[in-house]
Amino acid sequence: MTTFTRYLLSKRTIDDRALNGHVWHTLQMEVTRRDRPLRVLEVGAGVGTMVERLAAWGLLTGGEYTAVDANPACIATARQRLGTRHAGIDLTWQTADLFEFAAQSSSQRWDLLIAHALLDLLDLPHTLPLLFNLLQPDGLFYFTLNFDGGTIFQPPLPGDTAVETAYHQTMDGRPGGSQTGRQLFHQVQRAGGQVLAMGSSDWVVHPVNGRYPADEAFFLHFILDTMENALSDHPALDSGLLPDWLHQRRAQVQAGQLVYIAHQLDLAGVVRSA
Repeated sequence: MTTFTRYLLSKRTIDDRALNGHVWHTLQMEVTRRDRPLRVLEVGAGVGTMVERLAAWGLLTGGEYTAVDANPACIATARQRLGTRHAGIDLTWQTADLFEFAAQSSSQRWDLLIAHALLDLLDLPHTLPLLFNLLQPDGLFYFTLNFDGGTIFQPPLPGDTAVETAYHQTMDGRPGGSQTGRQLFHQVQRAGGQVLAMGSSDWVVHPVNGRYPADEAFFLHFILDTMENALSDHPALDSGLLPDWLHQRRAQVQAGQLVYIAHQLDLAGVVRSA
């Protein structure tokens, strides 16, 4: 297991808590109205935790599920964990670049499109029309854990504002950005989709009796390592600020004291004609 695949597995419990209930139930009602097995496409599928969740929470009881990810280690882990059939759902795992897959699959159509913790890494005006073109008319979409500009660590430290501001700036220097969540509503509309439900899906990680549940301490260390890699040469940070801040935050994880919150948004909706 790679460090990244362990990270994806470590956040299962965090994602479970975060997913917005209103958005989930809206999607569930739309799926129920179809009254037939669905063809589902998940892009950026990681290690397969979403299809497990959809089955365990009763959204899917059969049908076909195509899971695409550009990382071969993720697809290999997913295939090893779940095989080609899980809870009555036929699974197809495919290692592919999202845009190459969309181009190669232009003649295929799915009933439900899922992008979980992915769209804040992509250029929305370019990506959404390509994805919506893969849906049947009246096809559904479920876009979850889209980061929306809030990174909070507690208890407070003097360097928090500088570190968090600089970290968001690194996000804004790539496709997507630190405010993807709030932009999605209108970007979806411009691409031909209709939002049926939208709500917050914040990651909230905290200790319980001085310990983190499941593998959530590893998750926190991964987040801090990611920030270190992103900010190591950031010109807005004094040379000693980031190492000292990271040292204190890592010590808080070890001591079972750190609280971490990331503000995110979920959306579900329909594309009337693709």
